[in-house]
Amino acid sequence: MKKRSPSRELVQDERAVSLSVGFMLTLTITVVTTMILLSSFYGMMDRAEHIVMRDEFEIHGNDISLQISNIDTAVQITNNAGGKVESITYKLTLPDTIANKQYSVEFPDNSTEIIFESEGRDETRVKVSYTTRAINITPTKLYSGSNEFLLHYNATSNMLEIY
Repeated sequence: MKKRSPSRELVQDERAVSLSVGFMLTLTITVVTTMILLSSFYGMMDRAEHIVMRDEFEIHGNDISLQISNIDTAVQITNNAGGKVESITYKLTLPDTIANKQYSVEFPDNSTEIIFESEGRDETRVKVSYTTRAINITPTKLYSGSNEFLLHYNATSNMLEIY
C-alpha cells in the first residue's frame, strides 16, 4: 500500500472548501436580502410622503375652492339684488412647506382648476376644481414660503385676484 503524502491529502480534502463556500453564500444572500429590504423601506417612505402631500394639497385646494365659491356667490347675489360689490378680500393662510417640501399653487388661464404641485412630479400634482358664475379668476402661480395670501375681488375688472 502506498502512503499518500500530506500535501496531496490537503489538495483532495474538500471538507473545508464546502464550509467556506457555504459561509460566503450565506453572507452574500444576507447582504442582498438586507439591501432589498432597505430599498423597499425607503421606497415605501417616499410613497407615504407623496400620499401625505397629496392629501394636504386636496385639503387646502378644497378650502380655496370654497372661498372662491363664497366670493362668487356673494357677488352674484348682490348683483341680482341690484347692488354693487366694491371689493371683497379674504386672507388665505397656507403652510410654508408640506411634508418638508416647497410647493406651488397655480390658477391657470381658461381653466376651472387649482393645481398644487411639488418638485415638478406627477406623483405630487393635485388638481382641485372650482366653479364660478359671476366672476373670473386672474391666472396666477403662487409659491410657498409666504404663508399668507389674499383673494381679492376687484369690482372694476370683475376679477378675483390672488396675491
